[in-house]
Amino acid sequence: MDSYGAWPLASRLAADKSCLPGALFEKLLHNSADPSHAVTFLDHRLNRLLTITFGRNTGHEIDHELPVSWIALRSILLEGLDPIIHFGKKFVAFEDTSDGSIAARFTDGSTATGDVLVGADGASSRVRAQLLPHAERVETGIVAVSGKFGLDEDVRATAPQAIFRGPTLILGPRGSFLFASAVEYGQAHGKTHTPGELAGDSAARDALLYDSDEYLMWGFSARREAFASTNLETASGEDLKTAVTALIDDWHPDLQRLVRSAEPATVTAFPVKTSVPTPPWRTSNVTLLGDALHNMTPFRGIGANTALRDAAALRQALGAVARGEQDLIQSLATYERDMVEYGFEAVRASLKEMERLHSTSVLGRTFTKMIFHAVDLLPPLQAAFHGNA
Repeated sequence: MDSYGAWPLASRLAADKSCLPGALFEKLLHNSADPSHAVTFLDHRLNRLLTITFGRNTGHEIDHELPVSWIALRSILLEGLDPIIHFGKKFVAFEDTSDGSIAARFTDGSTATGDVLVGADGASSRVRAQLLPHAERVETGIVAVSGKFGLDEDVRATAPQAIFRGPTLILGPRGSFLFASAVEYGQAHGKTHTPGELAGDSAARDALLYDSDEYLMWGFSARREAFASTNLETASGEDLKTAVTALIDDWHPDLQRLVRSAEPATVTAFPVKTSVPTPPWRTSNVTLLGDALHNMTPFRGIGANTALRDAAALRQALGAVARGEQDLIQSLATYERDMVEYGFEAVRASLKEMERLHSTSVLGRTFTKMIFHAVDLLPPLQAAFHGNA
């Protein structure tokens, strides 16, 4: 999720298209949810701060977002790979072999040998731990709680309507923040919602989708000390809802209702962490991708996109080697140099956004709201703001 985990993926379509066969790319498009029409900033009383409206997007343009669930994306990426994908193994360590290849060892005693090992094993990467034991991932002091619940006519009628147009960001008092978004499939698949009929009712359409669940999700975040009375590591979903509800007891009733509506089984909490920029290292035939190196906070929503950019860049690097155009180590070194540069630039941008959204300074939050209001009144500034926010 670059994201609270439940957030849909707004993928970098050009990267997806370069890495997927045509038929699978079309399937990815088909499995996309309704695209966003706007991003909205509100205060905790639902007063508008800023709305940035996007151009018309059918969900099929390369330069627009593609909201795809992790379930659908993972399923599509695995298609046709059954003969070479093996599950149920846990990586232990890697080691060089006598012929210059690399061997990965697993807890069951088995090994896998190849020309290159790619550590794409997430923020707690075991490959990174061996390759770059000095690489750090640290807590930011922010804790996030997220939850979701299914959509029905009542929810569509009573929830803040901005949420159904796209990502909605609510700046609360005392350094608190709430994100909300809806996942719907009606418009993306030529179906509109009518009274008494939900987009998820079409069995024929559902049969073509890996994931057709429609839901509204929220993510609340604040500094850890705000949750001082709650043991976040052991709290149940219901306890977490209670903790968040207590922290927003002076917010708009519609926002309180969102939190209370979450199904307890979907409510989780996690400390927000960020990676620390890593100095250059000597390139070998072991490399990294995505969160395994440049893990970032979810507050810019660019973590997954950056990982997809890595995948496209690594594909190009390995393709050049396969065609005899470059030496393996030379090609991987170029990939790593570029990936480190743009990856940690994204890490810094995400951390900066987190700090802005969770500022406890009254002056700082007032200034942020003033900027939002100014941009909202001056449409020419909105495109630039959207690109740099």
